[in-house]
Amino acid sequence: MNLHATAFTTPSSHPPQATPGPGPTRAAQVMNPLPQPLFVLQPDRRLLFANSCAEQLLTQGRARLREAHLMSLGQLDAPRLGELLQMARLGSSSHTGLWFAPELVTGWLHTSPLATSIAQASDWSEDCLLLSVHLDQPALTQPARIDALTRQCRLSQAERHVLMLLADGDTVEDVAERLGLCVSTVRSHVRNLLGKTQARSLMQLLRWTGSAGALPH
Repeated sequence: MNLHATAFTTPSSHPPQATPGPGPTRAAQVMNPLPQPLFVLQPDRRLLFANSCAEQLLTQGRARLREAHLMSLGQLDAPRLGELLQMARLGSSSHTGLWFAPELVTGWLHTSPLATSIAQASDWSEDCLLLSVHLDQPALTQPARIDALTRQCRLSQAERHVLMLLADGDTVEDVAERLGLCVSTVRSHVRNLLGKTQARSLMQLLRWTGSAGALPH
């Protein structure tokens, strides 16, 4: 039973078109508007369901189907997807890094068995598997991490502003010019940032603002 499955049989420069199936079940209706891409697959990579966000990945060419089978997702090819599905089929969920060319958008893939209750509610076989794609949102996470540092390490507003500009790629000289400060003043702010956060270097601190790691100390 195919629900919201997107399939094509030959390579084409045109984006694949969604092929409507029977009316969606309640489970499919619940999964369809969720904000992360979701694929429901059989162990052989046959696509049973793709929610609206997953269909966008297919339309954008970030995921690819052939004869209703998922052939690629980001840099993951069919053999690698098959390995992840087999691991999930044996009860071992996995988390795998993802990237999408040419923009180099990054994220991660969670592969797991589909909950039995969802499979039964959707008339899918109980060996179905769920692929959940989580795309990174650096425009949201970086300011949040800087705000967390500001509160936890008690940064001043001037130090916070300097850190935000440095995290956006400005040099110390650029920050000084942008804020109308002496370079020595900006360097003093940087020293205060390193002292308060206990980061070993400015590079380590800036790397932390764009990652998901623990505080740099």
